[in-house]
Amino acid sequence: MATLLRCSSIFLVAFSILFHTVLSLTQDDHHHATVLTLELIHRDSPVSPLYNPSETHWQRLSQSLRRSHHQHRIIPHFRGKDVESPLSFSGGEYLLNISIGTPPRTLIGIFDTGSNLIWTQCIPCKECFEQKTPLFNPASSQTYKALSCGSKQCHLLPQASCFSTQLCHYNYTYGDGSYTIGNLALDTVTLNSISVRGTIFGCGHQNGGIFSGIESGIIGFGSGAVSLVSQIGKSVGGKFFSHCLVPTMSTQTDPNISSKLYFGHQVSGPGVLSTPLLLNGIDTYYYLELQGISVGGKRFTIDVDSSQDFKGNIFIDSGTPITYLPTNLYTSFEAEIRKEVHLEVVKDSMEYYLLNLCYKTMFDITDPIVTVHFNGADVKLNLENTFLRVSEDVVCLAFGPTSNETFTETSDLGIYGNVAVTNFLVEYDLENKILSFKPTNCTAQ
Repeated sequence: MATLLRCSSIFLVAFSILFHTVLSLTQDDHHHATVLTLELIHRDSPVSPLYNPSETHWQRLSQSLRRSHHQHRIIPHFRGKDVESPLSFSGGEYLLNISIGTPPRTLIGIFDTGSNLIWTQCIPCKECFEQKTPLFNPASSQTYKALSCGSKQCHLLPQASCFSTQLCHYNYTYGDGSYTIGNLALDTVTLNSISVRGTIFGCGHQNGGIFSGIESGIIGFGSGAVSLVSQIGKSVGGKFFSHCLVPTMSTQTDPNISSKLYFGHQVSGPGVLSTPLLLNGIDTYYYLELQGISVGGKRFTIDVDSSQDFKGNIFIDSGTPITYLPTNLYTSFEAEIRKEVHLEVVKDSMEYYLLNLCYKTMFDITDPIVTVHFNGADVKLNLENTFLRVSEDVVCLAFGPTSNETFTETSDLGIYGNVAVTNFLVEYDLENKILSFKPTNCTAQ
């Protein structure tokens, strides 16, 4: 038994090293606030425990894009405020290392801006996916407290309910069929040297879905009251966070390069563009108002239903690589790209991970410049945000339509994916309901 415990401890330390979870507490020059910096590890990065060295970069990219399409096909378009949306998760793209309990127990979680709940697998586990790290044991934490049905915290999560035990139960299901069922509880969450007492989290006793075994749960970064960013806001200067995502190819060539997640750092200075964050009675997704897209100097506007009060027609999602545009807008956009790019089109582009438009070329595509027009923010994309190399001799447009003949379900709700925001510092300001973009060399951060 002692040997087993010792091995488990070594295993946790090894994972902590592998994740390179870096914390820096510095003073921001402009705002004089404490800045917390963490590393976001892409699941396909060489420093990720999920990394498979026997696979090529193209094979890993293929799997990522297929996860993206699986996620896209199950997200419908919501208009009514009384409709509760399924949560958007499909395997996750970025991993984050935090701790729960006293003494702290490692939680390797999936960073998810499309959901709210922080949860981990707990003892006793009636039905759980295989997990390589030890399960969280509530009895071993001095600060763990199960929430009762009558507690005000129980009512902060719409998926919570009460049974005969008088404990606050939850049943949280994601769009891809993944799920967690358990008790809502309070405990201390630690981000290295910063500890936040009384954080609401899910102690999952029945869990399943698309998990590799490295993760022990999901860390929700949505706009709801129980998300991590909402709960730790007071400790880091406010309810806002930002991320700077590096292109995946950069992490393949240099494992020391990683994406960053910031708390307490406000985006400012030349080049910052801001657009309103919109809510639709569902405190989860970060909706934006997309007004159109330009190819070079030619602008295409989106068809807007003037009878709708809610203008959110696209949401930004860190877990989806490709950007999905409303179908009519995408059709015009793709047609103009075809006019501007004079290269051999791959005849069966669907072979390349269901992307609609691909070109046969060993070289990078250098034009045209694409600009995405949000309300108040014209975001000029780099070529790496617009085109994605999927093999040594094929480059594809990193956009797709919201409806596609290969999907059994369609929707006109767009998704602004992570390829479009690489090398941008993106800030989510939940207090002022503003999303900001700043062009940044994220590999140098």
